[in-house]
Amino acid sequence: MPPPQDPDVGDDALVAAALDGDARAFDTLLTRHESSVLRILRLLGVPVRDREDVAQEVFIKVFRHLRGFQRGRSFGGWLYRVSVNAANDYRARSARAGQEETSWHEGLEQRAGPGDDPEAGDIRRRLESALLQLTERERAVFVLREIEGLDTQEIAKALGITGITVRRHLGLARDRLRGLLGDSGKK
Repeated sequence: MPPPQDPDVGDDALVAAALDGDARAFDTLLTRHESSVLRILRLLGVPVRDREDVAQEVFIKVFRHLRGFQRGRSFGGWLYRVSVNAANDYRARSARAGQEETSWHEGLEQRAGPGDDPEAGDIRRRLESALLQLTERERAVFVLREIEGLDTQEIAKALGITGITVRRHLGLARDRLRGLLGDSGKK
């Protein structure tokens, strides 16, 4: 088998190698998917101050439950589900602890730089703020479809729902976002 760091090595081969005890293969899986996990957590409302900790929880769960991963299924889809569940758990813990919801604008990684279009940054912030107003399911479906690019069946598997439910929540999310964003969402 080629070295795990080889970009041509697929997730399935890395999972198999990790299950055989290859720590480098597991590290490669984490490195390969870390930015996606952090992006999902950000878009699902985990504030920047806690995002790394929640991502760490995701990767610990993945490590602990890797033996239960069904080979032949999408590792990325499974990881999305673990990430969405971790974001939901975080929000539930925060609500029980009485922490107030923080703004998604706090510490955004993608701040506008000197050459960046300030209007694009404003649109992104408005979208992220509007996403907070969706239900958890609508937000998860929208993020996985429109930002992560998963298809309906991948989202259904990742969230443990049917394809019809995915399409229904995606339609509701799109309608609500159109209403919340008005004309600025069309740019």
